[in-house]
Amino acid sequence: MLKTTEDKARLILKEVQDRLKSAESKDGENREAALDDLKFIAVEQWPDHIRQQREADQRPCLTVNKMPTYLDQVVGDQRMNRPQLLVLPVDNNADIKTAKVLNGWIKHIWRISKADSIIDNGFEHAAACGYGAVRVVTRYIDEMSFDQEAYIVPVENALAIYWGDHVEYDCSDSDYCIIIADMNREEFKRTYKKEPMPFNSTDSRFVDGWCTKDKVRIAEYFVKEKEPFTLYELIDGTITDSLPPNTPESSIKNKRDSEKITIKWYLVSGNDVLDETEWIGKKYIPVVPIWGKELNVGGRKYLRGLIRNGKDSQRMYNYWNSVDTETIALQPKMPYMVTAKQIAGHEAQWRQIHQQNFPYVLVNPDPKAPGWPKREAPPQISSAFATKIAQTDQDIKDTIGLQKASLGMESNERSGVAIRERKHEGDVGVYAFYDNLSRSIEQIGRVLLDVAPSLLDTQKKIRLGLDDGTVAFKEVNIPRTDEEGNQYTEIDVTTGVYDVAVSAGPSFTTQRSEMRRSMTEFIQYAPGIAPLILDLFAKAQDWEGAEEIAKRAEFLLPPEIREELAAQRVEAPEGQDRLPPASSPPDETNLGRLPENSSAEASEQPSQEEQELTQEQVELEILMVKLEQEKAKLDGIRLKNKQLEAETGITAAEVSTEEKVEQPNAEEGMVMPSVIEESVAPMPEIPVSEIPIPEMEVEIPEEEAAMLELPENLAP
Repeated sequence: MLKTTEDKARLILKEVQDRLKSAESKDGENREAALDDLKFIAVEQWPDHIRQQREADQRPCLTVNKMPTYLDQVVGDQRMNRPQLLVLPVDNNADIKTAKVLNGWIKHIWRISKADSIIDNGFEHAAACGYGAVRVVTRYIDEMSFDQEAYIVPVENALAIYWGDHVEYDCSDSDYCIIIADMNREEFKRTYKKEPMPFNSTDSRFVDGWCTKDKVRIAEYFVKEKEPFTLYELIDGTITDSLPPNTPESSIKNKRDSEKITIKWYLVSGNDVLDETEWIGKKYIPVVPIWGKELNVGGRKYLRGLIRNGKDSQRMYNYWNSVDTETIALQPKMPYMVTAKQIAGHEAQWRQIHQQNFPYVLVNPDPKAPGWPKREAPPQISSAFATKIAQTDQDIKDTIGLQKASLGMESNERSGVAIRERKHEGDVGVYAFYDNLSRSIEQIGRVLLDVAPSLLDTQKKIRLGLDDGTVAFKEVNIPRTDEEGNQYTEIDVTTGVYDVAVSAGPSFTTQRSEMRRSMTEFIQYAPGIAPLILDLFAKAQDWEGAEEIAKRAEFLLPPEIREELAAQRVEAPEGQDRLPPASSPPDETNLGRLPENSSAEASEQPSQEEQELTQEQVELEILMVKLEQEKAKLDGIRLKNKQLEAETGITAAEVSTEEKVEQPNAEEGMVMPSVIEESVAPMPEIPVSEIPIPEMEVEIPEEEAAMLELPENLAP
């Protein structure tokens, strides 16, 4: 924890207050409109003075809120097609293997942070009002550890985040970021063990919102502090920021001015610096915005969400529905035309005639008004109301950019192609929101890569997330020595430059479901392919025991495919199951079985002896597959001989190797040699277990042999 001097604290407080005031003045109009958008979605759709007037007159003031329907459609599409991160190596010090480890580490952070729901919340607010955000923090793994882990956390109010001047979408070029929050005075005292800023209505900080009678404002302040230095390139290719004394100018090939960036974090109130520290990242402020649609008008940026342009149409829709309802509701309440003499003495009953259903009403005859009281004819319902309601409904769709097909409603399209095209048009209209989210997720990946060297700076075993939702463990920063005695670090995550790419598409679960459906349809159209992909089809299922079924299904594959799989698994990834032997299903005594605790060891680098043992195991498996192939050929020959014996009555033993058994060809009148010429006599059945296999002796250290639970030799 860093400590500032009193003078520096005053400078920091003034800097935060001045920068916040400047940011509020630049972006205040956008934030007011965004706040109004959120209130509009939350049913506050009538202007206050119109609502008060209509309610005072007891006139209907209806709100038929269509905005959440459009917002939910966009948010739902986003959740069905979540962008995925992929880590890529950039410079010569980076490598693909380390990039895969970092990619798995980011997936692990994603899972423990429940990042999908956090990003969903940020995207929903960006689509609603144009402002959304998430942030990255570090926390200790537990209360008894000094190891820290990165977490992605939500930002409850993105309108409370203020950025410095920036050009980049993700604000990565901004020099500062301020996050404000208002806190009750008593809560402030309990949390920080200090008296809050005293209230004074004449203080300018009261006007700026830093202090009120009941609340005080606190602010998190991220700022990039830059320290200039000179970078040198020497003739021998060395690049350094410091030169030894008396270095001759002739040894310097090039030099330039540069800056070292340190990201500081301060927690301030209106009159005090409450806390401060240095952020472990070196490049990026760990706050990531998610913007809506952006437009620059004369150098001024305007932000909006999905519904901004549809608000007036929604207000008109509410108005016409209210007028239509009012007209219909007034029909049974048209006034009666009566004289004072007709209702004299019965005024109480006539005053309640609109509120109660009397079985009769009392009336006095009036010679001057022959007949009985009559009700005035009700106003006629105009078809213009229905027309205006339909028109404003269409106006909402047009201004927002989502038509009926995009909302799953029936429209005038009839063919499937026409419906898909109309839905595609709607998706294109809101694609900017999805694209902006992809950019934000890409920046989250960069922030995590920025903190990875500080969090993963020692040799340790870390947990990785895999695409299928499972986890694996991998050791990083492993010291090694090559054959020449040079030391190096394997999977060194502290060096090298890495970047991220984003691919948007269905989640792994959605892709898995789609794969099952497509495979089922494919097998229906091509039944003959089923025996060749039976194991893959079983793996794609979500049944309990699907993996075990897939392993057993491998025994039904043709020998050629099994041989190819066995050859491919010579270089199989660590921890991946190898092809079971062809002669029998695997059991607990089978060769090459790993112990139950081997999953934790799968991520370690195998020794030379283990690699040789693996090679010999695979060679044995290939040999067993070949034996199965030969056995299958012999069985085929015997079957064909039996078929010929049944047709001709000639046994294979009666036919010599030179004889030809001719069979007429019904179509061409030709004679064809029988398959018997390929054999001499029925071959005896030889059990596979009796076929001699050369024994292979492998020396394995006792501790490794015990770990792998292998027999002393490799004979089956």
